[in-house]
Amino acid sequence: MGATIEIAYYNTFILAGGGTAITNQGTPVEKEGEYHVEEARIHGGYNEPGVDFGVRAHITNEKYQSRTRENALIYSGIYNSRTDINKTNEFSVGADITKAVDIANGSIQKLHAEDTDLNILQENKVTRILIDKDAIYTAEGEPLKATSNVVMGQTIPYLGKYGISKNPESFAFFGNRKYFADKNRGVVLRLSRNGLTQISMYGMKDFFKDKLKLSTLIYGVYDEQKDHYVISLQGDSINLSGTNHFINITKTGDNKIEGDITDYLTISFGEEEKGWISFYTYKPNFGFSLENNFYTFYGKDLYKHYNTSVGRNNFYNTVYNDSSYVDCIFNDEVSTVKSFLTINYDGSTGWEADVSSRSYKNIKSDGSYYTSIVEEGYKIPKEGVMIPNVYPSQPAGFVRKEGKYFGFIKNKGNDKFNDNSQFTTTGLHGNYLNTTLRYWNPNESSTVDKAELFSVSSEAKFSSK
Repeated sequence: MGATIEIAYYNTFILAGGGTAITNQGTPVEKEGEYHVEEARIHGGYNEPGVDFGVRAHITNEKYQSRTRENALIYSGIYNSRTDINKTNEFSVGADITKAVDIANGSIQKLHAEDTDLNILQENKVTRILIDKDAIYTAEGEPLKATSNVVMGQTIPYLGKYGISKNPESFAFFGNRKYFADKNRGVVLRLSRNGLTQISMYGMKDFFKDKLKLSTLIYGVYDEQKDHYVISLQGDSINLSGTNHFINITKTGDNKIEGDITDYLTISFGEEEKGWISFYTYKPNFGFSLENNFYTFYGKDLYKHYNTSVGRNNFYNTVYNDSSYVDCIFNDEVSTVKSFLTINYDGSTGWEADVSSRSYKNIKSDGSYYTSIVEEGYKIPKEGVMIPNVYPSQPAGFVRKEGKYFGFIKNKGNDKFNDNSQFTTTGLHGNYLNTTLRYWNPNESSTVDKAELFSVSSEAKFSSK
């Protein structure tokens, strides 16, 4: 039976689907409301050549369904804004438009376009695909790049069994250097022209082996202003003190900072220094660099770093007015016991030093247990500061000589030759010396100029004990 149907299309055919359906009572009824719409014009354009009813080739895939290929890529038709050609919704199944990598290396987690190549980061492997070119191999097995009409050419793996695990958020890049973390192997990697390099090996191998496996989120950001790769390890199983993402740092009565530096799980790597530069007390959710400025997100809020108008040591509206500090360890001739006499530094005035030495003694004949003996020294204050009732006859702090600062180390233990004396013996005795240099704001304001520390050294005498 004919019917009039209002539609919002023009130049089209309306075809009834027809067919029958079986009700619950087993009675066949005519299906209604099933129609197909076909364009009557070639390309669907206005006043284009039209078509008429007739025989049409038709095939139906009854088992059509979506399929997820975690190790494969597919590309669409081109988009050209100059000629208004848009074929990004066309995926011709008759053309070779897919490219797969080895599924044994896990799923593809990150794609990064670099010049005319495409870097593919899987869970356990990093490879690159040549774009708009292919590789021709010589008799010696060396690849030669040649132009080709293929979109995705040869797949070339990087040496090393490393990937990005399932943490694509750790990826950051600058120029031809790419950085990311491989949680499965407990390493942090750099990908550059010379291939993959374990940058976690630069003095932080055991640290990342332990901390990466506890992390659920690993955020990586590149700070273009300082030229540092910043990585933040976050997760419920990581031992974080305080609230939110901040570390609980407190200032005690003797102006000493309490807190464990291993809890600071945001850390930066510098190419110029070839090492890990510093721990930080902020935990970003994401970040980026723009026009020589460094920004990070905390929750939904965006923060600009190195903004001195809001004061230094100010992260996400939480101000750490107490100090900035640097830990130094002096450990020349590891197995030799030494007497450390002075701490010397080159930098801004206003630095103070907390010093302690440590030595080990075997307390069991089988050598299986050791005890650690610690000697603490009085804090060396900044230039010109005295400690009452301790050094009444001489300056206690750093003394400036020829542009550098020198400070004597005094042992907290009683004088070995005069038990009733308030003075202390000079120097600390041990295998190595641990020194924390801390910069205290002389104006009790967080908007002072930045402090600088260029080098730190110690004078030591070696003994046979």
